[in-house]
Amino acid sequence: MIIRNWERYQPKMKDRDVIWIKLYRRILEDYEWHNLSSDSKATLIELLLLASENNGKLPTQDKIAFRLRKDIGFVEEQLHLLSHWLQDVDKMLPSCEQDVPLEKRREEKSKTYVRFDEFWNKLLPKRRINRKGCLEKWKNHDLDKEADKIISWLSHMNMTQEWKDGYNPSPEVIINQRRWEDGIVKPIIRGRMI
Repeated sequence: MIIRNWERYQPKMKDRDVIWIKLYRRILEDYEWHNLSSDSKATLIELLLLASENNGKLPTQDKIAFRLRKDIGFVEEQLHLLSHWLQDVDKMLPSCEQDVPLEKRREEKSKTYVRFDEFWNKLLPKRRINRKGCLEKWKNHDLDKEADKIISWLSHMNMTQEWKDGYNPSPEVIINQRRWEDGIVKPIIRGRMI
């Protein structure tokens, strides 16, 4: 098994006795990297360092486990999770269905978030700012599942005098802080609560 696109991580240098890798800030923009857990990110860096000792090729699972001081189960799980970053992972993990996570990622990418438009249209016109950023957060939190609750809460809150007077949070704050979980404030109409 070897690291996919190994040459990207190798610096051009004369002294090959020094083993090191190069990483670029653009990895922070990589969708696959962003979706990794902290454990997987750390493990990937360690795998890159191990691969640097043998021109991009990784040792066997048991050697990886020893070198990283991790149990073999952890290594197997991480190799499965990092299959996007590795070539020939199926040879090392014959029981691993590496296409499943990739398919799931493709499905997620192509998934449309139709309920976001309902949410966006329910916002008071003055607060409709940063649509693109809010849509990304909506997708990241997969809020279509909770859309009924969110839209119902938003409808009730739009009727409150406080919100009509402009003291309402931005849509990004609503999403980030999950404001719909705070409950509904009874709207006040002409000085009395409904």
